[in-house]
Amino acid sequence: MKFFFNNFRYFRTQIFLSFSSMIVLIVIWFMFYLYIDRKVDHLNNFTYKSYQISQDFTGNIRNFQTFLLFGYKEKDFYINHNQKDLKLYIDNLKNQRKEIDLIFKESKELNIGNNPSMTNLSKEIDNLYIVVNQFKKTALIRGFKDHGIEGKMRNKAHFLEKKSSLNKITLLQFRRHEKDYLLRSDVASITKFENLYNSTFKKKNIDSATKQVLIDYKNDFDTLVKLSSKLGVSQNQGLYGKINQINGFVESSFVQIIAHNEKRINELKKTLFYSQLCQTLLMALIALILCIYISKYFTKDIKLLSLDISSYIKSNFKEPISNLNHRSSIREVDFLLISYGILKEKLSENIIFLEKKTEQANKTATFKTQFLANMSHEIRSPLNGVIGMLNMLKTSSLNSEQTEYIEIAEHSADHLLGIVNMILDHSKMEAGKMKVEQYPINLKKELTKLIRLFEYRIIDKNIKLHFIYDDSISNNILGDNLRLQQVLINLIDNAIKFTTHGDVKLEVNLLNRIDDLQYLSFKIMDSGIGIDADKTEQMLLAFEQADLTTTRKYGGTGLGLTISNQLVQLMGGSKLNIIGLESGGSSFSFEIPFKINTNVISIEDNNETHFNDIKDVIINKALIVEDNLINQKVLYKLLNKLNIPSDIAINGKEAVTLYNKNDYDIIFMDLHMPEMDGFEATEKIHASPKYQITPIPIIAVTASAFDEDKVKAISKGMDDFITKPVVLKNLEEIIAKQMQLKCFQI
Repeated sequence: MKFFFNNFRYFRTQIFLSFSSMIVLIVIWFMFYLYIDRKVDHLNNFTYKSYQISQDFTGNIRNFQTFLLFGYKEKDFYINHNQKDLKLYIDNLKNQRKEIDLIFKESKELNIGNNPSMTNLSKEIDNLYIVVNQFKKTALIRGFKDHGIEGKMRNKAHFLEKKSSLNKITLLQFRRHEKDYLLRSDVASITKFENLYNSTFKKKNIDSATKQVLIDYKNDFDTLVKLSSKLGVSQNQGLYGKINQINGFVESSFVQIIAHNEKRINELKKTLFYSQLCQTLLMALIALILCIYISKYFTKDIKLLSLDISSYIKSNFKEPISNLNHRSSIREVDFLLISYGILKEKLSENIIFLEKKTEQANKTATFKTQFLANMSHEIRSPLNGVIGMLNMLKTSSLNSEQTEYIEIAEHSADHLLGIVNMILDHSKMEAGKMKVEQYPINLKKELTKLIRLFEYRIIDKNIKLHFIYDDSISNNILGDNLRLQQVLINLIDNAIKFTTHGDVKLEVNLLNRIDDLQYLSFKIMDSGIGIDADKTEQMLLAFEQADLTTTRKYGGTGLGLTISNQLVQLMGGSKLNIIGLESGGSSFSFEIPFKINTNVISIEDNNETHFNDIKDVIINKALIVEDNLINQKVLYKLLNKLNIPSDIAINGKEAVTLYNKNDYDIIFMDLHMPEMDGFEATEKIHASPKYQITPIPIIAVTASAFDEDKVKAISKGMDDFITKPVVLKNLEEIIAKQMQLKCFQI
């Protein structure tokens, strides 16, 4: 026992000493690495500075060239002896001279070595500075137009033109030779000028005053020639040539300096790299020996643990019993093995529990969706009878009291239908089946129509409804008008419902436009009962309102804001922002990006498409396929109201028989019926020889309100889709549209 204890203590001491040595070596290596890294950065920065000064000098030459092209013509140069391009060129020369001295000093510190080109470079820039200032002084004396010698010649020419006895043609020749020289600086122009001067001076008809002016004019011209020659811009001689020569020398010196520096820096970097590489290899060798020394002690149990974990993962976490049945001699590893076994058991239990819960949740979600679909069908079927009969009663002879009763009943039925639709929308949102469309719409036109829907409500409540629209918005956009209006109707309806006095505002503004995408802000404000700031988030939850008394007083399911918020985000917009206003009332706002539609014609075509009126459509007979007695009567009465006689089939089988026996112009097909449903009946009618010769429109009529029902009906060959409860106006529009399409096909 004592021997085992001594060996274990010796082993721990060895591990401790090994780790300590390793840590010291790592610290030394790290410090040396930082030193080399800083040294390399310093060398790189030095290379960059040398190259940057070279580039700055080359770029600075353009300032002098700009002065030669345009700057010498500026008045400020001759009046204040100050021109921005020339001043910038001279100032940059001073700064570059200082930077070269700093680079020279830094090269000694970095042990790059002496470079003769750098010493000569400083002298040449000093010389360049002197020559440029001489050029500036000479250019000021020479002048341009009204300044300097050129200005004096111009004044004398004007004197000769106005007050001298000199012939006008001769004066024009003087001026032409002068201009030719100014343009070309050639000897021929000088010779012509002198010949003209000598021949003119010999003429006797010139008075003494004119001769004196001519003498001065000639002297100024000679001075102009000397100064131009001294500047030497056109021939690349004189001061200009000297400047170009120095510039070329400086640029070539920079090339030599940079090449020398790069060569020396690469040598230094190479030395540093090999030093760092040797130290790294030494460290790696020591680390490898140490790892081999201690790995045998640690890796055995860790490998077994790793294999067990791998097999556990491959079993999809279904093997809770561990294969590790031994104890490790290392206390920490042994604790890890025990903990891992416990973890496996707990994890497997939780996975089994979660799988059961997930299965239950999926079954519940499926049942919920099916329940909502059945609920929709069951509620819409009796609503079809209620709303259908109310439509029939409205068109009959009624007194004012009866009309009021009918309107109240119709409003209640519409409200109940709205609640059903809202619950279905929420269900679609949760199931991820709600989709938005992208089609051309005229935004301002659609919003204006939307505002008119609330005219009667605001008149009844004696409040005002304001519509504020930003004129900078592009009206022709691509979007889902149905979903946008659903959101705005929900919010405006809420605002009017909770406002007893004051006004309600709908404000639409342009926030930003990027290419063909414009970001619009919609804000609905009211002066109603207001909202507590701490309850705004709660209002976005399903079936929640700010206060239970609100539900009792104003009604509502608490789904309107939830669905609106979800629809806005589905259209790519922001979260619905709810704010209680200090002045009373509340504000509901959101932002949505809309793509601008450049094809305006397509918008007009969509908005202006019309079908013939029902009065212009001739239908001899229609076939109603419906198993529900009330729905049969409702649709029969509605068609009868449109002067369309009809037969009734109680299922799909009877519908096929009646179709083959009689002639019909249109069929209204219920989808879900006993014996044979609407889908199978439609397929059999399409397959019949009679339909192949004379096809007729088949309209799906069902209480199922899900989009997939519509898609399925159309995919099965039905021509259109109308949901229960059937509204007379919708029925009339569908009949007119389908009969006109039938005429087009014929």
